[in-house]
Amino acid sequence: MVGSFLPMFRALHPNRNTPVETSFRLRLLQFACPGQSEYEDHGKGLSSRSSIEGPRQDLALQASLPSFLALSAVQNALQESTITELWMRLAAGYMAQAYAEQVLEYHNSRSDLLENTFRWSFDHECVAEEGSDEWLINEMFDADANVINLWEKIKNEHIRALLPPDGIPLTAHLKAMVSGRLSVSTFKEKISEFLMGLLAAHPLPLLTQIEIGTAEGLSPKVTEMIKKKVGFT
Repeated sequence: MVGSFLPMFRALHPNRNTPVETSFRLRLLQFACPGQSEYEDHGKGLSSRSSIEGPRQDLALQASLPSFLALSAVQNALQESTITELWMRLAAGYMAQAYAEQVLEYHNSRSDLLENTFRWSFDHECVAEEGSDEWLINEMFDADANVINLWEKIKNEHIRALLPPDGIPLTAHLKAMVSGRLSVSTFKEKISEFLMGLLAAHPLPLLTQIEIGTAEGLSPKVTEMIKKKVGFT
């Protein structure tokens, strides 16, 4: 439902732009809701899933990576800012976690897995529809040469770290990394801080403001009247 709202809105209102705050909150839901159960289970193997069915790819970090990037892109567009080194390291760390999870938990042995996971960069030939997630992500990476070069440098640092030394199996190398540099608990903390920071940068939804009793742009009297009409008292 969340994923279909924006295409439906554009189809019904082709001459209207989606409100930026709505676009942000929809993408926040798109990222947080389907990924939450996987987020909690990441690193637990099959202990919380059926050993017969195996882990679900639709809940993998790899599957939620585009949503994470789209959410970041919307926030970036709202602030009219450029991606920072701090965000780049968070994003590259997300990709590294997604790759390690694919290998260790999903037993994915595709030869292009590493390249595909870290493929995100500015594409001069992007033909995505304006306003789509793919378009927004591409626009986010369209920055000056210093920013682009730094992003490529950080990505390459993470890619090199994921490659095992000679004579060490990939799975053994990644297990050691997940126990150290790619600590799952540290990753969770960083993503939680990222989400809390996003929420802090936006006003509360209007109904939440009304429920609390203080709504931006409304007098206490009007807020209380609306609060009663919608059944909050």
